[in-house]
Amino acid sequence: MVDIILKGGPVMIPLLFCSVLAVAVGLERIWYLTRTRADSEDLMEEVRLSLEEGRPLEAIHFLKKQKGPVASVLAAGLAYADRSTDELRRRLVQVGQDEVYKMERRMGILDTIVTISPLLGLLGTVTGIIRNFQILAGLEGVSTPQMMSSGIAEALITTAAGLIIAIPTLAVYNWLSSIIDRRVLEMNRSSEELLDLLAQEEGV
Repeated sequence: MVDIILKGGPVMIPLLFCSVLAVAVGLERIWYLTRTRADSEDLMEEVRLSLEEGRPLEAIHFLKKQKGPVASVLAAGLAYADRSTDELRRRLVQVGQDEVYKMERRMGILDTIVTISPLLGLLGTVTGIIRNFQILAGLEGVSTPQMMSSGIAEALITTAAGLIIAIPTLAVYNWLSSIIDRRVLEMNRSSEELLDLLAQEEGV
């Protein structure tokens, strides 16, 4: 592995950094999204029962013990249950935006790595070709293919490395994005259900 990195030339240094960063960010995001996973239907059922039995404070206390965006949105909504509908909606939107930011944090790093890694590989290809031309320019003739092998290796290795980094990073990015999109939908649905429950409670 070290030999391959050395043959790849100086461009392998930022590529290696990109690979380490992609693994670190990917694992951190997976850990965060796994740790904050919750069943939105179970949370809504608990809120519904608490409101029917006149125990909103217990519901808030229960939700604050839970992790995840849906629990945070529901807790904020119940805390503002005595406010006007417009103010309640604004609070739900604000908390929802905060939760989306928490879920999407550092996702831009993965997106950047997906974009920049193939470009760095292409840069390595160009520098490898330039290196070959420099070898040709410094010699009257090339007696053996080995004399050009270092430049060719640099060009091929960096291109392959850029793609090897970008492809799995893109897969992880899309997978994490799908999880975030699903949780945003759950937040929106839970917010609307909470508004309906509170409206029913006021109408009773």
